[in-house]
Amino acid sequence: MQFEYLVCQTQYSRVTFANGEWQGSVPLNAGDSQAALDSCPQVWDYLNQAGRAGWQLITAAHATITNEGQTSQVSYQLFLRRERMSDTSF
Repeated sequence: MQFEYLVCQTQYSRVTFANGEWQGSVPLNAGDSQAALDSCPQVWDYLNQAGRAGWQLITAAHATITNEGQTSQVSYQLFLRRERMSDTSF
């Protein structure tokens, strides 16, 4: 059995990147970072959609960003996989 993997980064309960690609409908460099973040899918919506496409969450990891002793952001990485369809190459 072979698998393909999807690594998602979350910030503020939104999936911001999946395999390095921005997930928002507003470009990240549009000048309004809050609008860009708000245009990203909510984690639970993203996971439901990914599940319907055959993706399975296998684990999650978190990172806490601190600045001068204050937590400024908590980010999670979600690791998903699904069975690869009859591809025998590596």
